[in-house]
Amino acid sequence: MVALADLPLKPPPAAPPSPAVPAPRRAPVAVALLAEDPERAARLRALSGVRLVTDPAAADVLVAETPPAPEAEGPPVLVLAEGAAAVAALRAGARAVLSPEAPAAQLDAALVAVARGLAVLPPQALAALAGREAVPAGSGLTRREREVLDLLAAGASNKVIARRLNLSFHTAKAHVASVLQKLGASSRADAVARGARAGLVLL
Repeated sequence: MVALADLPLKPPPAAPPSPAVPAPRRAPVAVALLAEDPERAARLRALSGVRLVTDPAAADVLVAETPPAPEAEGPPVLVLAEGAAAVAALRAGARAVLSPEAPAAQLDAALVAVARGLAVLPPQALAALAGREAVPAGSGLTRREREVLDLLAAGASNKVIARRLNLSFHTAKAHVASVLQKLGASSRADAVARGARAGLVLL
């Protein structure tokens, strides 16, 4: 008599491998470029998730370098701009703004997001729209100097700046000089212009 424990055990047959289910492919986003720019068009064609079209009405997203007209209707617009121009584009009705030099992967992701109904806002533009513009890295301006720059943009004199910020005249004058020095400006007007180009102040 043979004990059951002495019988060799056969491993159960291996289950056949399940066939791999391919992930559904995302349809490319139809994008129309609103200005003749062969270099920009070539960049868009190279994106994996984008299909470039010539008819804006057939596009999921429009790409432009200037803000849309306030009354414009149609597909959402992604504006390639930075600083104050980016904030102006958002206020004019753009769904998204992105740096003109944004990497391809970032541009691709932004276009897909806009096509899905999302907004794409750089941190600087978001802070500006919230009324508390962040100081860009490298500007070196303190919060007080930002307030001084805002008043310079409004045409305030040193005496007015001192009164508005509850400072002595000499302290206000020193802040103005510091703003000009940090922005590399030669005059108050030049400081305002440089600040506007950097997105530090809205005009």
